[in-house]
Amino acid sequence: MNLKKLFMSALALSLFFAAQALAAQGPSENYNISLYEVVKVGDNVMVPENTLVKSAVSIGGSVGVAGEIAEDAVAIGGSVVLGPTARVHGNVVSVGGKIKKDPEAKVAGQMKEVPMPQMFSSATDIGSKVAPSALVLAQLFASLLTFLGILALGIAAGFLFPKRVGWVAVSIENAPLKAFLWGLLWIVLILPITFLLVVSIIGIPLIVLQFVVYGIALVLGYIAVSQVLGKKLLSSLRRYNQPMVTEIIWGIILLTLIGLVPVIGALINAVVGTMAIGASWMSRLGEG
Repeated sequence: MNLKKLFMSALALSLFFAAQALAAQGPSENYNISLYEVVKVGDNVMVPENTLVKSAVSIGGSVGVAGEIAEDAVAIGGSVVLGPTARVHGNVVSVGGKIKKDPEAKVAGQMKEVPMPQMFSSATDIGSKVAPSALVLAQLFASLLTFLGILALGIAAGFLFPKRVGWVAVSIENAPLKAFLWGLLWIVLILPITFLLVVSIIGIPLIVLQFVVYGIALVLGYIAVSQVLGKKLLSSLRRYNQPMVTEIIWGIILLTLIGLVPVIGALINAVVGTMAIGASWMSRLGEG
């Protein structure tokens, strides 16, 4: 199956659903179309009583409503709290949180809660109860498992999908800056695309598909970057024409060691990840 075409089709459908949903949820004749939208990132949004806004969106925070919203109330990574005087003429959506609605609150559209894994909050609770030395050992063990997992994926990809890895690697070698810029663009588009999918309601199931395809692009690209780095490392040691799997293994080891360097290692890995995503899209997920 052509994963690139699958993703683009899903994106096109999500945009269509979002356009249809937004058109259908426009404000009634009693509302001023020029009403402003309240959008915050990493902070809560509050619509006070006797206040009318077009829409209220919080990414990384919660939305509290005591006034009126002409369209939608959306919280990504937070909850939506509707007070007794709240009036929402569109949809109410919470991704990773809860919708808390007072019996007196009015919602004209749908109310949708999209659950997210609770592993992060669970990990925080566990971490606060574990001794520092045990926590360090747990982190080292987790890092080792991550390294072994990536190594296993790299070896499997080298044996099962050598052509795909090769095409992505060619994109990285021929145009590394272009790959980085394309990757940066796709990363920036994640939040807007997710927001459109959430607002459309119908497109919510496509959120999972979106992140699956992004994950495939990241993993495939990371393995290709590892192959390129491993090839250069082995060439510097005068070991030419080595098997692709060997190059991948050495590249993953090199990236893992670089990642251990404080600050610089994290920055380099961020650049590598961005370039990996971009190269995957440039090569149509390794189809050439």
